[in-house]
Amino acid sequence: MKQTTEIAILPFKVLELAEIIAERKRLSIDDALFYLYNSDLYRDLSNPELKLWYYGGAQLYELLEEEKSYGKKIRFEKSEIQFLVFCIEQYRLRGNLASAGVLAMFIRFGVDRFIRDNFDVLHSQGAEYILHEIDVFIKRRR
Repeated sequence: MKQTTEIAILPFKVLELAEIIAERKRLSIDDALFYLYNSDLYRDLSNPELKLWYYGGAQLYELLEEEKSYGKKIRFEKSEIQFLVFCIEQYRLRGNLASAGVLAMFIRFGVDRFIRDNFDVLHSQGAEYILHEIDVFIKRRR
């Protein structure tokens, strides 16, 4: 079997997330694993297009709880991923920043979810407008 980044990181992410689930829901680790393994988020963790392994445990837990609460999958469509990459690159170029740093900042402040949630409006706008909206969003989250 070919070892991919997703396959290599998956056990660590599952353990981290199961420990958070066990603590927050006051479950045994076995029950927490069962809770996680019966989710679309678990399946999506190994999807290379979604790159969910970049998320921290707390953010993954939030996504899992959204899925469990609302009964819907929390996932990015390919067009949303492409748009997220576009936003990261535009933000990076404007600020002369590293892409990895921009991605980490987007995840920390929830900009990636903001972009997903507002994709229909944002993707039809110009780069300056999009960057302005991202700046406003980050400023409100600080």
